[in-house]
Amino acid sequence: MPGVIETVARRLIIIIVATGTAGVLVGVVVGRYAVPNNPKSPDTASVAPSAVSTASPAVTTPTATLVPNPQPSASSSAQTSDGGSQIAGVPTRTNEFGIPVGYPRDQAGAISACANYDRAWGVPANRVPSRIHDMFRSISLPSDADRIANTILEVDKKNAEYLKVNSLQSPSVNWIGRVIGYSVTSYNENTANIRLWGIVGFGVYDSSNPELAPREGWGTDDCQVVWNSGDWKLTDAKDGPWTPAITERTAESFRDFILVGAGQ
Repeated sequence: MPGVIETVARRLIIIIVATGTAGVLVGVVVGRYAVPNNPKSPDTASVAPSAVSTASPAVTTPTATLVPNPQPSASSSAQTSDGGSQIAGVPTRTNEFGIPVGYPRDQAGAISACANYDRAWGVPANRVPSRIHDMFRSISLPSDADRIANTILEVDKKNAEYLKVNSLQSPSVNWIGRVIGYSVTSYNENTANIRLWGIVGFGVYDSSNPELAPREGWGTDDCQVVWNSGDWKLTDAKDGPWTPAITERTAESFRDFILVGAGQ
């Protein structure tokens, strides 16, 4: 994939709850963020919501829920006490970093986990050196947490140098991403590989340099989770293809999320 900086750090989704038919493309979004050489299609590596100051990396706790279209199954057809359908893949709680955790051991749970974990590491406040390692340890396998965190820190450093800012948390940086769809690359009860698809904006507000000014582009992130200690744990996150654009026919292969609730 072309890009000035290769990375592994996207972010995205709020509470994404997922479900999908086996054998059908269903997906999620992992993350990465890179400044691309291609001036028309920026590399949608790591997407994050609003920029915040590095002085006080307060945590933002997302509460919205994006849910993929549920389909009848043993896990998704259960009825709630009031007669309504239970949504598949919903997490049961949030951890100390405000990240949804506690997913069911099924495909919907794996998709939801990838999307919410991607969303978590896309929050600028979670990506500062004093926080990022502990944040990843709360959602990843112990053997992979520091590796993923260090990769993102290095990517952020290079991207900040490219944009000529002190850090990507600077208020002058446009850094916004939204997950639109998902597909399942592979799944079994122990391991899942999910691809998330969305759009990202990245650059420096009011920059006189067109190469640094905010640009937008479509792209994907790949996420791998494994079942460990009663939950889906992140074990790898990396860039996927920076296509398709929403105007391409292949964009139809990504499944939609259902929006549930409101975020911050």
